[in-house]
Formats: sequence, structure tokens, C-alpha cells
Amino acid sequence: MPAFTLAQNEQIVLMARRHWFFLAVSLLKAVAVSLVPWVVAFALAFFDLSFVNQQAFSAVFWYFALIFWFISFCYGVLIWVDWYLDLWILTNQKIIDIQQMGLFKRLVMTYVIDNIQGVAIKTHGPLASFFKYGDAEIKISGQANPVVFQQIPNAALVQEKILQTHQEYEKNLATQP
Repeated sequence: MPAFTLAQNEQIVLMARRHWFFLAVSLLKAVAVSLVPWVVAFALAFFDLSFVNQQAFSAVFWYFALIFWFISFCYGVLIWVDWYLDLWILTNQKIIDIQQMGLFKRLVMTYVIDNIQGVAIKTHGPLASFFKYGDAEIKISGQANPVVFQQIPNAALVQEKILQTHQEYEKNLATQP
């Protein structure tokens, strides 16, 4: 079941997720954690402890290593699910902000295009410039805090699309009786 519905004449203009770089960094953390059993096995073999060479200890160690790897894999899947299901959608009538908060909790916020007062983009540091990502802050009338599309690829393009869609919406609104 979709988290949002579109009106009859509504069209999706843009869909954005966080930049793939942040997914890769988070997944590298999960991969690094999954290396722990290998590091422990190497350290135990390096110190040549007598109980390590026993077959029973070895079987128990690798059993727990498999459980650890399974947990690391599940952690990686959770990272990917969170990245994939966090989504910002711009239509010709509204902005939809979908935030996945764990596996079974989702927050969906919708903002009418007519309420947009301004869009600012921010890029922080050399990585943001190199990988071409940034934050798009959308000021909505009646809200103290801006809506922020965090770490999105091509933030300037997103800003341009939002402003263009807002102008087209205003133009269409003015021509209707």
C-alpha cells in the first residue's frame, strides 16, 4: 500500500533519496564490524593458545562467528532499507517527505506547493563538492523550521525543479477562474 496518493491531474516531477555515498559509508561500517571474528581468530592463532587448537573450541567459535555475521548482514539490510525508503517526492502540486524510522515506523509529511516561500541549498566541505551533494532547505509558510532534503545528489537541480514547479503552479492557479 503506497504511503501517499496522487490527485487525478497530479504528476511526479522529481524523486530524491540521500546520495549513494552515505549508503556506501554506512554499509562499510557494517562490513568493518563483520571482520571482527576474523581479527579475533587471527589474534588467537597468533598467540598460539593451547585451547584454541581444540576442535570443540573451534566449532563453538565459528558457530558464534556465523551468528555474528548473520547479525552484521541484517544490520546491513536495515541500513539499505532505511536509505531506500527515505524518499522526497516533488509533484506539480505538493512535496511529500517520507522518513522511514526503523522497520515498522514511517512518517509521511505533505506540503502544498503554494506554501513555498523559498528554497536554499547548502553544501558543506570538499566531499560535498566532489560528490555533488548537499541539503535543500525549503521554507514553508506557517512553519518555523524549513523542510530539509538532506544529503541529496545535485541539490542545485532540486532547488531549480522546486522553484520551477512552484512558478508553474502559481501560473496555473492565476489562469484558473
